[in-house]
Amino acid sequence: MARYSAAEEVVIMISAGFATAPYFLDAFGTALSAQFDHEGMANRVVIHFPYGDWTRQRGRQLSEIISDLWRNAHGKPSIYGGESLIAYLTANLSARQQVLLIGHSAGGVASIQAAEMVVQQGYSLLGVIQIGSPKCAIPPNLRNQVLYLNASNQLNQAKDPVPRLGTWGGWSKTRLGLRRWNRMKHAPNHQQTLPLIGGHADYFRDHNPYIWQDTTNLQTTIKAIWTWLNRSEKEDEHD
Repeated sequence: MARYSAAEEVVIMISAGFATAPYFLDAFGTALSAQFDHEGMANRVVIHFPYGDWTRQRGRQLSEIISDLWRNAHGKPSIYGGESLIAYLTANLSARQQVLLIGHSAGGVASIQAAEMVVQQGYSLLGVIQIGSPKCAIPPNLRNQVLYLNASNQLNQAKDPVPRLGTWGGWSKTRLGLRRWNRMKHAPNHQQTLPLIGGHADYFRDHNPYIWQDTTNLQTTIKAIWTWLNRSEKEDEHD
């Protein structure tokens, strides 16, 4: 993973999923930006709606998300959400910026599709974080640069159904040359289940009743992201 340089600005690109309210991700973006500020790291947050917000026709959004998942599974580029994110990045990134791609729900699929472009065109990728996203194939060269977060409640019971959608699977050959289904073939190397209160829409809540062991859902999510970013940077320093 690319290390941070003080000469660079980190563009924190947060992508929303299906039928998201216009200001739903603002508090999350503000909290994450404050963490970068605290560490003296120049940053800029952009909230992107690759499939539109909740004012756009939901049937169209769902159709586009399904198309992006299908195209990802078949190794084809996005023509919807991922393409929308790519268009923004191409028009706005500079060589002196690093990009951190974060996607909630279907926004995580768009973020993976855009990450390939970021790497191919020589931009500096700090990482990709999928939060409560459908499973989608991670390109081999990105598997160590992706953090996948899902949620359970305090009893470790799955509370977010969206990560059950999609697949990381693919066909692999055994030592005998036989083909078998490998459900983790295209999975990211880094996965974590967060102890949150609530469900799919609640990763970013910062108030009662979304508190577990004196920690809000938002604080838990931010801590997981920051811990992973710091660990990844340390791993790079030893490469």
